[in-house]
Amino acid sequence: MRRLCGISVLIAALDQAIKTIVRLYPPGAVILEMPGLLAITHSVNTGAAFSLFDGHTALLAAVSAALLGAVCAYACLRLRLTRAAQTALACLLGGGLGNLIDRIAFSGVTDYIRLLFLDFPIFNLADIAITASVALLMALTLTGRLEQPMGEDDGPKDRIDG
Repeated sequence: MRRLCGISVLIAALDQAIKTIVRLYPPGAVILEMPGLLAITHSVNTGAAFSLFDGHTALLAAVSAALLGAVCAYACLRLRLTRAAQTALACLLGGGLGNLIDRIAFSGVTDYIRLLFLDFPIFNLADIAITASVALLMALTLTGRLEQPMGEDDGPKDRIDG
C-alpha cells in the first residue's frame, strides 16, 4: 500500500510541477519546440478527454473524485494484485489526482504536449499515466495476470485430504 501511495503522489507531484512552469506562460504560448516532433504549448481544457463535456468542470471534478475513490477502494480490497497491477493502479491514481487538482484549483486541466507529426489533442503527463495504466490493466486482465494465483497454502483450511 505504501508503494501504491508513493508512486501516486510522485506522479501527481511531477505532473503539478510541470504544469506550474507551463502556467507561467499565457495560454497558446509555445514554450519549447522540437521541429517535426513536439511542442510544449500552454493549453487549458475545461472538458474531459478530447474536450468532451467542455465547460462542465464541477461535474467532471465530482465524477473524477468518485472514480479515484473507487480505484483506491479496489486497490485496498484486492490483496492479491500482482506488482504490475499495483503499479498500474498507482499510475492511474496519480494521473487522475494530477488532473483533479487542476479541475478544482484552476477550473480546467493544463495541457502542454502537442505532437507535431500527428493531428492529436494536446495532453499532459497525467494523461499519459492514465492511458498507460488503463492499457496495462487491460493487458493484465486479458492475460490473467491481474492477480497472483492462489497457492496451496491459501486455499480453504477445512479441506479433508483423503
